[in-house]
Amino acid sequence: MTGTGTGIAQAATGGITVRLGPADQGPGMKLVGFNTGHFMPGGNTAAWLEYSNVNAVRFFASLSIWCPDAAFDDGAGVETIDDFDARVEQLRRDSREFIDWAALRELWSTHIYETTNHYNLDYELTQLHRLGITPIMQAAELAWNSPWSGLWLMWQKHYAFTYHVASRWGVERFNFNNEPDHPNSDHDFVDQQIYIRGLQIASDAIRAAIADVNREHRTRLRAIVQAPVITHASQTSGPFHMDADPDADPRDDEHGWGEISLRNLRTDYHGREVDHDLFDVFDTHLYNKTAETYTYELAMMDEKMRSYTPTGVALPVVYSEFNRRNTGAFETSGDDLNTPLVFSELAEIWGAALTGGAEGMICFKFDNTVRANGIPYGTGHYYVENAGDYNIRGVKKAAESNRMFAGRFAAAAGRSVVGTTVSSDGPAVRPNVIVAARDAGIRRTSIWLPHHSAEAAHPVTLDLSAGRVRPKGAAIFVQEVSATHSGDVIMLGSLPDNGKLTVDQPAGCVWMITVLEAGRSPDVRRARRAFGVSPSGPSPSVVVGRAGADVDPAVGYLSFETSHSRPRAALLELDGAATDGAPLTFTVYALIKTDWDDDVTWDSAPYLDQEHVRADSVGTVAFPAGQLTAAAEAGTVRLDVTSVLAKARNGRIGFLLIRERAHDEDTADNGRRAEFTAARLRTWA
Repeated sequence: MTGTGTGIAQAATGGITVRLGPADQGPGMKLVGFNTGHFMPGGNTAAWLEYSNVNAVRFFASLSIWCPDAAFDDGAGVETIDDFDARVEQLRRDSREFIDWAALRELWSTHIYETTNHYNLDYELTQLHRLGITPIMQAAELAWNSPWSGLWLMWQKHYAFTYHVASRWGVERFNFNNEPDHPNSDHDFVDQQIYIRGLQIASDAIRAAIADVNREHRTRLRAIVQAPVITHASQTSGPFHMDADPDADPRDDEHGWGEISLRNLRTDYHGREVDHDLFDVFDTHLYNKTAETYTYELAMMDEKMRSYTPTGVALPVVYSEFNRRNTGAFETSGDDLNTPLVFSELAEIWGAALTGGAEGMICFKFDNTVRANGIPYGTGHYYVENAGDYNIRGVKKAAESNRMFAGRFAAAAGRSVVGTTVSSDGPAVRPNVIVAARDAGIRRTSIWLPHHSAEAAHPVTLDLSAGRVRPKGAAIFVQEVSATHSGDVIMLGSLPDNGKLTVDQPAGCVWMITVLEAGRSPDVRRARRAFGVSPSGPSPSVVVGRAGADVDPAVGYLSFETSHSRPRAALLELDGAATDGAPLTFTVYALIKTDWDDDVTWDSAPYLDQEHVRADSVGTVAFPAGQLTAAAEAGTVRLDVTSVLAKARNGRIGFLLIRERAHDEDTADNGRRAEFTAARLRTWA
């Protein structure tokens, strides 16, 4: 295989061999997502979230802000559990007696949440609903160490919030309080009994609200409560915090947070046994661990749940927060999400979690918002401008790796995870991190192949001869995230008729290998228009570059006529190179309008913020398509643009090629350029 042509260059024998097994292993991971940060009206966050390919997000919604005390019945006269029950019954008959809905709806539609993450509740949920992304609401308030009057107030808040988001957007998933095992929560959860009572009451309010929405709106929503949302289920020394943990925190000396929650799975706040689960998903967090820990934890939690639940049944598991390092560790580690060690190990975690049966993995976090100490979150995958509309300004390597995984392994209609077997002829190998999926309707097979940065480069043999793939006439291409590449296509070729192919994989990279079975011959179209523009004038070649000493910035434009807007696959191909002998990575935006002037100048260049040299109208006309790396030597470079081709209008699609500045310190490419002499759009129907 080669990145500069369509032939196959065979690698040496040896290395590892990946084979597809005969059995399907499910439809993919149900929840693949991020914890979101800023999400402001007028900003471009929705466009970049769509680009990320995720199907779920989690975000924090403090009930002390979104459900202020003044909007609810103050609980006067609620002194016993019987008083509490009576108020619940009255509210469910007519909530207007207790809840100031008008004040709450005004707040939800206009207020900007002004803690670490700036967002408006209704706006964010409207955008998530439009994109088909499942929200997981971390809606809570630490006020459970209260008399019955205070517990009544908390019940009302959970009910009102749930009713609003469920009735308007069909939201079903809710976390109970975040990390009760964290020392910061011990002022409220002074013991586990208070925590369990709070979980019981919040679960009751959430389920009541969903039931009332279903009755009044004729919907069929399901209340899905995720708990106990603990900091971690295990440590190196044992299954803490699943079991009792003999550390400095005495609250879990007798029972672990996981254990106490599971043992009360079918007990309500009256202390009575009920016929339904208190929560539906076992939720935990994990940072600073490699794939091996996730493999161990998932198996351990499954075993413990079967032992601790009254039903003997294990719940689905969601990691609603995880990352290779936590925020504090990134501030001292000397590496970041652009470091091959970090993003290759994150890629292994994704594979191990899928193999281990996790229902969901919600990475913390989407963008690098600023912490209270003034330092941006090192866990943030996308660079954000922490002012104005809080727009996304760039993408880290780990984000591109996550995007590749989400696009092929999130659960989807017609998709199945395919078992793999991996053998090694010398190199170290982690078989459970290499996974495959098949999309039967479009005859596409995808293979996830992370390669740890601490291991040497080695050959990889794909043996697809066992009947899952029809090799004759199949096309194969490889996307790579590495120190040089950011998810662009580095190899394109044909699968040999025997279904076996060997290629060299470098260390410290993540590969997504795509096999497209034979169909109609690919449609290859040259650009209708292709040009570059800079303050010094237009260029007949496509030029991309940053300003530098005595060098103007330059951006490139392309437009194509397309034969079909929803192909099985589509690659944008450019012939050229960086002009200084070193690779140059830039961003590609798809443009849904291509009615440009015949004589485009820098001042009239469409969808461009000329002052800051940034794409304009992102999310309305311009949509992120990916990052492309111009090679050091002349050749062909490629980008998978399948998803954005669906945005073509009237059979036309355009592209803007631009090297944007992702953050204030992003100056390494100042004065550098890439130049391309030809552009094509290759599509497979």
